[in-house]
Amino acid sequence: MKTRPFLIISIIFISLLGFQCSKSQSPFSSDVVLGQQAVLNGTVLLTGTSTTSLGAIQIGIKGTSLYTSPDGNGDFQINDLPLGNIVVEVTVQSDISDIQIDDVKSGEEINITVEVQANNQAVLAHMERNKKHTGDLQVQFQPKKWNLNWVDSEDEVQARISGDGYNMIQKDSVEIYGPDGILKIDNADLEFNVGGTYFKAKFPQKLAIPLIEDPLTGMEYNITVKGKYGENGSSLDFVLTDKIEIVGKMPKDGEDLSIQINPTKWNTNWEKSSGTVMVKFWGDDYDQIDPTTVLMIGPEDPDVPGDVVVISPVAWNLADAQLIVKFSKKDALSIIPDPPTPREKYIILITGARYDMSTFSFDRTIEIVGSKK
Repeated sequence: MKTRPFLIISIIFISLLGFQCSKSQSPFSSDVVLGQQAVLNGTVLLTGTSTTSLGAIQIGIKGTSLYTSPDGNGDFQINDLPLGNIVVEVTVQSDISDIQIDDVKSGEEINITVEVQANNQAVLAHMERNKKHTGDLQVQFQPKKWNLNWVDSEDEVQARISGDGYNMIQKDSVEIYGPDGILKIDNADLEFNVGGTYFKAKFPQKLAIPLIEDPLTGMEYNITVKGKYGENGSSLDFVLTDKIEIVGKMPKDGEDLSIQINPTKWNTNWEKSSGTVMVKFWGDDYDQIDPTTVLMIGPEDPDVPGDVVVISPVAWNLADAQLIVKFSKKDALSIIPDPPTPREKYIILITGARYDMSTFSFDRTIEIVGSKK
């Protein structure tokens, strides 16, 4: 008789033990514990070899119902992560790639960057946990495909810098350079934002293509971000590079002849420069222009009415549905009435003729930057 309570207690204990054992065998892993807050933030980047779109991608935690899709910028978020060892499952169309993340802890914030490559393969490009990263600074441009038709676009390109010291980047030091460091976007044309785990330098898409001297569809180019980071008095220089791909085409015949001048900000120190100002022509009969007839004409000198300076090109070439005519920077600065005033804007003329002797004329505004003489 006295043994029955013991047996009952033993049965209850064994039943509870069996319940606990079955509970630990979750469909995720033996290390996973559900119900405590952890967050996964991420960005999906399409590399130059990828042929998919962001809309064809899904991200989730393997073995759970936690799945989402990236937004138009490639960003996504998954809340209430399981704890322990998890697998992030990236589905691109019907292809699946796994990214292992070990030892997820309660309250942890994990940030990852996923690159989707050729054949729909996804790889982990970068990971930070609780805003800490053990790697060096790195930059990723978004979008990574730059379109030749961005000449009038009001959208933005972002240069996202992450890694140790990203939050100590000195904004006034940042500049963005095209291939070989020939052309650049000045600091004054950049907007900045620091948040999460990124330092973001943003600039208009219409300034992106002019970074590349002769952009060709399907080609990849290295774009470089330079600047300084660190505390005052102990700052370090950084040079970061990411690869982008050129897509699309310039407007072709049937559309009006158009031009673009690059750069549109002319520096007072160009008197010693060996660089060039480029005038790009595209549209109707761009390839029928006689480049030897193209002239750049400066504004009228207010002190000498009727006096203008005219310069001729130093080089030209046809490239991917456009004619590029180049003028010496030194000569270009000389067409502005002396001395050129910083922050002052001037209207210049571009004139020329086609081989059939028909003529054209465009006026464009440029701005003087740099120090006053």
